[in-house]
This record gives sequence, C-alpha cells and structure tokens, in this order.
Amino acid sequence: MELNVKYRDYILDDFQIQAITEIENGHSLVLSAPTGSGKTLVAEYLIEKVLKSDKRIIYTSPIKALSNQKYRDFSRLYGDKVGILTGDVVINRDAQALIVTTEVYRNMAMEDPEAIADVSYVIFDEIHYLGDIERGTVWEESIIFSPKTVRFLALSATIPNCDELAGWIESVIDHQVKVISHNNRAVPLSFLFHYKKQLITFKELKKKVTGKGALDEAFEDHKRGRRGKKETEFRHLDIIKNLRNLDRLPLLYFVFSRALADKFSYETSRKMDFTTPKDKAEIEEIVDSCLEKYQLQNLETAQRLREELLKGVGRHHAGLMPQLKELVEILFAKKFLKVLFVTETFAVGINMPARSVGYDALKKYDGRSFRPMQSLEFTQISGRAGRRGIDTTGWVVVPHIPSDLSIIELQNLVYGDIEHLESRFDLSFNSVLNLYSGHKTEEVRTILKRNFAQFQANKKLPELTSKVNKIRAEIEAIMPRCPEKKNDFEDYMVFYKRKQQQEDTMNRQLNNIRFGMRGRNKNNHFEMEDLMKKFSKNREQLTEKENTFICGKCKTKNKCISKYQQTVKLQKKLDYWRELLEEQGELQLPLYERKLEILRSLGYIDANGLLPRGEFASRIHTEEITVTELMFHGYFHECTEHEINAIALSLVYEYRRRGGAANNDQSRVLSKLPEKLKSAKGFVNSLARQHSFVKPLENKICHLMLAWSAGATFEEIMDMTDIPEGDIIRAFRQVIDLLRQIRDAVKDMSLRDKLLTCLACINRDIVLATELRD
Repeated sequence: MELNVKYRDYILDDFQIQAITEIENGHSLVLSAPTGSGKTLVAEYLIEKVLKSDKRIIYTSPIKALSNQKYRDFSRLYGDKVGILTGDVVINRDAQALIVTTEVYRNMAMEDPEAIADVSYVIFDEIHYLGDIERGTVWEESIIFSPKTVRFLALSATIPNCDELAGWIESVIDHQVKVISHNNRAVPLSFLFHYKKQLITFKELKKKVTGKGALDEAFEDHKRGRRGKKETEFRHLDIIKNLRNLDRLPLLYFVFSRALADKFSYETSRKMDFTTPKDKAEIEEIVDSCLEKYQLQNLETAQRLREELLKGVGRHHAGLMPQLKELVEILFAKKFLKVLFVTETFAVGINMPARSVGYDALKKYDGRSFRPMQSLEFTQISGRAGRRGIDTTGWVVVPHIPSDLSIIELQNLVYGDIEHLESRFDLSFNSVLNLYSGHKTEEVRTILKRNFAQFQANKKLPELTSKVNKIRAEIEAIMPRCPEKKNDFEDYMVFYKRKQQQEDTMNRQLNNIRFGMRGRNKNNHFEMEDLMKKFSKNREQLTEKENTFICGKCKTKNKCISKYQQTVKLQKKLDYWRELLEEQGELQLPLYERKLEILRSLGYIDANGLLPRGEFASRIHTEEITVTELMFHGYFHECTEHEINAIALSLVYEYRRRGGAANNDQSRVLSKLPEKLKSAKGFVNSLARQHSFVKPLENKICHLMLAWSAGATFEEIMDMTDIPEGDIIRAFRQVIDLLRQIRDAVKDMSLRDKLLTCLACINRDIVLATELRD
C-alpha cells in the first residue's frame, strides 16, 4: 500500500514509512532505531489506528516513571481514551489505550487473559530489557502468554540480534514478525576523551597513553601522588569548563551514584553561574510556584536544589522527590539548565536530550559487584547526546581512567560491537503456581520450551547432536572386532580391570617397602624377598585365571584391550555431550520440577492442584512465599493497620547502609517497635535460615511507616531519618502496590476492609500527589 510521507506535521523517514507499512499489513514488528530517531512516532500512529477501531491497545514500559510520562503525553493527545495501570496507580483501567508496566501486563496475560481478550496490539517499549538479569523473565512471559490474536510492536534503540528476537517471537505467536533495523542517527555522535584536564580525540589519547614518552608521563603521575587524585576528584569541573569554552552545553553528566550527583551539583553551582539576571527571575518564579504548590518551602533539600537551579545547574535521580524531579525536567526543557547531573535511569525514563553527554566513571555497581559498563549501556546513555533539529553533532565526553579500563577495553566500549540480547529466563514461584494450576503436565512442558533461552539453545542442538553422533561413530569404529566365532570379551574385561587393580596395589606396596628400607641392614632385605615371592605367586594365580577366558588366551588380546580403553575414554566424552544435549533440549523443566517439590513440601500444592496457600500466593508478585506465610500465620489478621503497613514496608524496601534512623539511637528506635513487628521479623528470618529464596526482614525503617500511617506530616518523617525523600515516597508507593495485591488475593471481607484502611493511611498528601510523577 502507499502511504503519505507526512504524518501530522512530520515528514516521515524511510524506516518510519516501512514500519507503518508493516503495521498496515497486519504484521508484528521489531523496530530497532537510535534514540531520538522517531520510534515513538510509529507507536503513536499505531495507537491512533487502534483508537479508530473497536479494539484496545496496551503500551508497556520497563519503569513506572516512563509509564507515567507516557500517560501524560498520550493523555494530552487522546484525552480520556487513555488509562494507566501500574500497581500503585489505577486510572481509567478499561480505557481503549492502556499504559502499563510490563509486570502488570504479564500478570494480566498469565492470570486474567479475559481482561485482554479485546486487545489487538501490545507495544513493548525498551524490549532489550528482556536481557535484564533481574526482570527479563517478565518480558518473555508477557509474550509467551499473550493471546494468539495479539500483534506486537517491540521498540528498542539497540538490539544487534533483531532477527533472532523476531524469530523467537514468531515461533511463539505463530504469525509473521517483521524486522526493521535503522542504524543512522538523526544527529551523529562525536567522542572526546578527558585526559589531564583536556578533551582530545581517541587517536591523540592512544598516542599519549601508548606512544613514546608514555612511561615518563606515568612516572610523573606517580610522583604527583595526592595531586593526581585531586585532579580526578574535580574531573566534572574540567569537563564542564572545556565544553563551556567550546559552546557545547547543555550537558547531561552521568554518574553512577546519587551522592556524587548531589555533591557535583552543589560544587558546580558554587563555582560556576550559567544564568542571566532575567533567567534567574524566571527560574525563581517557576521554582517558588512549585514549592508552594506542594508545600515544600521548608524542606532543606528543596531549598538547596533551588539555589543550584538559580545558577543553571541541576540534578536528577531516584533519591529526589518526584515533584522536584518534575521541576528539574521543566527547567531543563525550557533551556534554563546548562549542566544536569543524572543517574542511569535518566537514559531510560526521560526523553530529554542535550548537546553533550559526559561520564564520570566507566564502572558501575549492578547490585552484585562493581563491573565495567557494557556496550549496550554505554550506547543507551550516549544516545542522549544531540538534539534533533537543533544540533548538527552530539558530543560524548569519556574519561580516561586506567583503573577502570585499559586503552583497549576503552576502545572496545566506545567503538566496539554491542552485546547480543541473551535470555535471562528464570521461573518465579508465582509463575510455577500459575502454570501448575492452569495447565496439564504436557502443556507445561510445551510452554517451558517456548522461552527465548530455549529458542537460543535450540540453535545449538544440531551442533550438539552432530557431536554426539560423531563420538558414537568413533566408538563404533574403534570397538574391537573379534575374528573368532565365540568370545567372552565383556566378562574378560571385568576380570582384566580387577587384575590391573591388584597388580597396581602390589606394585605400590613394593615401591613403599623399597623406599622404607633404604640405608637399613642388609639382613632386613629377606623381608623384601619374602614379599616378592608372595606377589609372584599371586601373579601366577591371576595368569591361571586369565587363561580360563577365551579372550585371555587370544594372541590379539592386547590389541583388543587397547581399543577398548580408547572406547572407555570416548564413552566418557559421549556421556558428557549426551547429557548436555538432553539439558539443552528442556532447559527449564528441571527448575520447574525443583520449585514444584519445594511448593509441595511447604503445603502450597498437592496432586489435585493448588491448596489455599498456593491459591493466595498465585496472586502475589512481591516476595510471594514470605507474604503468604505471614498471611497464614495470622499476622495480617492480628496486626493493627499501622503495623501491617510497617511490615509491608519491610518487605519492599531495600535498606541502604548510609540511610536509617540517623537522628536517633538505632537500638532505642528498634526497641520501641511493637512486639508484633519484632515477632514478624523473627518469624521471617527463621524462614530465611531454612530457605535461601526467602529474604530476611529488615525493620530498621518501620518507625517511619508507623509514624506516617498514624498521620505524621512528611516534614516530621524526614526529621526522623536521612534517607532521601524520593526513596521514602517510592517505598511508600511500593507498599501501596503490595497491599493492593494482598487485598485482591484475600477472600475474607473484613480483612479486605482492613487493608482498604491501610491504603487510606498511606495514600495521602505528598504520597498521593506523587502517583503520576514517580
């Protein structure tokens, strides 16, 4: 079909025309194109197309911040035809266009397929999250459990193996999946490297680091000692000064630490000023209006941020209150901010490019250990450089940090190939329960073979099968062929092995005796002679026994034995590759069966299906085993509403060492906690000692929820802790999500009413005002 080259007021690029053509032809589509190239335009076209029909469309995103942003954007375009469902936020859930997190869509597809029976398209934004070690399984399950009638639009800036991903999706949904991979950026990137207060090209950097004189420079650096360390501490200021002189601001400066973002923003605002008096007046009006609207004038962090913003400097990370993050975004969009210190989530959740992007480090903590950045991560972040229609080049500034990366590793990170998308499929207990209750055994086996990990493994099966067949052929070729009509080779080899073992034992004993008798009296050598006579007699008896075998008397027995020993070695190889082949054929089945056994031992299932514990846990997606055990041991029935909220906070919040009750004596705070909270912690921690999959309960911040739930103001809460405001609000909203899961899973109406009261105690004031901003 022919399409107009314009959509709205945009002239479409070729890849956008191709994508829309495939959509019009009724195909699913994997679309990979750089950040800022216009993928969202294709999504908007598809949404408008579905809105003209009697069907529905679902837009999924990896994080709530992006879901909220998309809801705001699409609501401006399509009004009340748009809804949002993210666990803690529910607005217009039956809307024709529904914005959800991928976890929410997975739950709908797996647990309530009727709810999406009229959905014709699902858009998966940031589909490369399928390779995320923590959450990738959710993306796979979302695709596997979608109705066959659904079509997909999968979007990403970076998927090297698009064809493989599309091939897997096609194998799952049984219809054609097209691939469009657009590699040309709307604004090309140019890379500069920070080296000794200068910004230089990679060619210049390599010459300085590996060329003549590099050793002399390294020696001088060593002599500088502390002064060299000071230079790295103020790297951000060097980079900003250089870019300012080159007229390459605004800058997004990426750090992998919230504390550094705060520190750098403060330092930069103290040393530099990027705004005119007119700018300051406008910034002041916007900031003060926001602080007054949300009653944040007395919040110390808000006032400190205000001072930084007036200088044209800002910061944006999860520790900031969502209202303050939104304020920063508004000022950045209005071009008042010239330097913005951000963490990695900014590259995913916020569509706000800049002329330049800078890095403070090339190593990050991934929740397990510090590791070098991956090319995929580097490409995603660097893609924020260059504003379409404004800049002719996007500038990326990369630090030279030898302790992070060697010059070769640095070159591979910046200019090398991006890692292929790999499956991280891992079944949760919730998934196992839903599979067990909704499908027969053979159906489960079929479903478990449909994941991306199995699809990738299946590609290796022909090679593994060929290897197994080759080794089998080698064994067959080497296996001794007896010229006699009759033989007893198998029995003979059993005897032969025993004979070899006995002879080896005798030889070891003789060697030990020889070693022990060195330097002794010669008369003692009679002992040695007696032993040798005994062993000689044993050997004669073995030889007599050997001659009772047909093969033992055969002249070619040594040749046959040699071949047999070769086949034994090959058999070990065969066993290894055959076992690997069997494992690759059904990767997930052993894990599924292990988890079934655990659930059976805990009383969640029996031969007939789910037991009450299992039915409840199948509706819980956060620490499902722990929540279920707390429920069935009466904690939610017996605790007060405030205690339930505090327990829920302990379940969802990951305590950071630098946070906590910094303004109180920790032991005094914990000693004042209600006995039920102490009991819950002891109960859960006892479970954790028994089962590695249960996370210990942390109650160090329970006092914050007890106070908030009882009606304390947010200022009063913040006086009790040094945990960042944004973390507190997000944790409270995660509690809302968990309590809603529990409310929907319980059948006891009095407990449901109690949980509604719990929710009302939390979802108020600043927490309620945040629901569409986090």
